[in-house]
Amino acid sequence: MILACPHCDTQLSLEPHQAGQESVCPNCQGRFQVPLPQAAVGGNNVAYKSTEMIQFADKKIAAGVCGILVGGLGVHKFILGLNSAGAIMLAVYAACLVGSCLVVPIFGAIAMQVIGLVEGIIYLTKSDEEFFQTYAVEQKQWF
Repeated sequence: MILACPHCDTQLSLEPHQAGQESVCPNCQGRFQVPLPQAAVGGNNVAYKSTEMIQFADKKIAAGVCGILVGGLGVHKFILGLNSAGAIMLAVYAACLVGSCLVVPIFGAIAMQVIGLVEGIIYLTKSDEEFFQTYAVEQKQWF
C-alpha cells in the first residue's frame, strides 16, 4: 500500500500487514500509525480499530476528566503513561503549595491547574484515532 508520511508528505510503500502498527518515516524520522483498511458497511466506510488503539482510547475519558478536575497534580499524564510530564506537574504543584517557589508561591500551582484544564478539554475533543496517534504513537507530552 502507498501512503504519504503525515509529517513530510514523502510517498511510502508499506506492506498490508503493517496496517494499524506504528511506523517511522525513513526520510524525516517522524513516527506515525499506519492507517487501518477501510470496509464498506451499509454504504459507509468504517475503519477497523486495532486492539491497542481501543485500549488506549478507553483512557481518554478518565484522563480528560482528571485533567479538568485535578489537572495541577498531573494525574491525567500518569494515566496516559507520560510519567516524566506528570512528575514535573506534580513537583511544581507541590513545591508551590509548600511555599518553596521563588516567585509568588501560588502562581505555579494555578499555572499547573490551568494547563491540566486545557489538556483535559483537548483530550475530550479529539477523536479516538487522533488521541491514539498524538499520545500513544507520538507520545506528545504537553498540549
